[in-house]
Amino acid sequence: MTDPRIHERRVLVARQIGRRRRRRLLGLLAVVALVAGGFAVVHSSLLGARHVHVSGARHTARGAIIQAAGLSGAPPLVDVDAAAVARRVERLPWVATARVSIAWPSSVAISITERVPVAALPLPTAGFAICDPTGRVLEDVVTRPPSLPLVMGVARVGPPGSHLPASAAELTAVAGSLPESMVPRTMAIRPSSAGVEVDFSSGLVALIGGTGSLSQKFVALATVLAHGGLSGVGTVDVRVPTAPVLIRKASSPIVPGIGGG
Repeated sequence: MTDPRIHERRVLVARQIGRRRRRRLLGLLAVVALVAGGFAVVHSSLLGARHVHVSGARHTARGAIIQAAGLSGAPPLVDVDAAAVARRVERLPWVATARVSIAWPSSVAISITERVPVAALPLPTAGFAICDPTGRVLEDVVTRPPSLPLVMGVARVGPPGSHLPASAAELTAVAGSLPESMVPRTMAIRPSSAGVEVDFSSGLVALIGGTGSLSQKFVALATVLAHGGLSGVGTVDVRVPTAPVLIRKASSPIVPGIGGG
């Protein structure tokens, strides 16, 4: 027969072990509850992207930026990947770069740098497509903005957000380098057998050639135009900017231009 004192001691030890187990279990449950509560809080609207600040956007609506960013539903900030948001926003036609920063507890700031339009291209049916120097199509408009030269000869123009064919690269580069003072007098920029040419409303044609030394070519062209004395001249060839050549309309004789030999 077991000694009562030993039995009592065993019962006491069992109770102590039970109490320790209960305390451990309660502690574990408390940690789980705390973690679950914290998870619920950080994934709730309380710490969501409730305030989205957009700066630098002139041609893209704030709503379109927020929607592209994936922030229209005020998602939890813990789930917002700033780099991924920037990449999504940069897919918008006018957006060149987007910088995204997160500020707890509930703010996201999106800073936009927009693309620069340099040319308008006629669309097959009606209206014009606006593009930047890289050939990115920015938007379609009904009328051509007077500040942009017209680019002709591009076989295919896609929707906003797409890029023009590689064959249009020289045309858009020339459009981007065209001095602002020449735009009102420009009829069109188009491809020719000798490269790119600029047609003026006066009937004068400027033969630009390739995209090398574009700034020097336009300086030479501006010098020739400012010099005057272009009666009877049909073409100004500035493919060699240090020696521009004037070509008469009705006959083939070549007249040296400003800087020519």
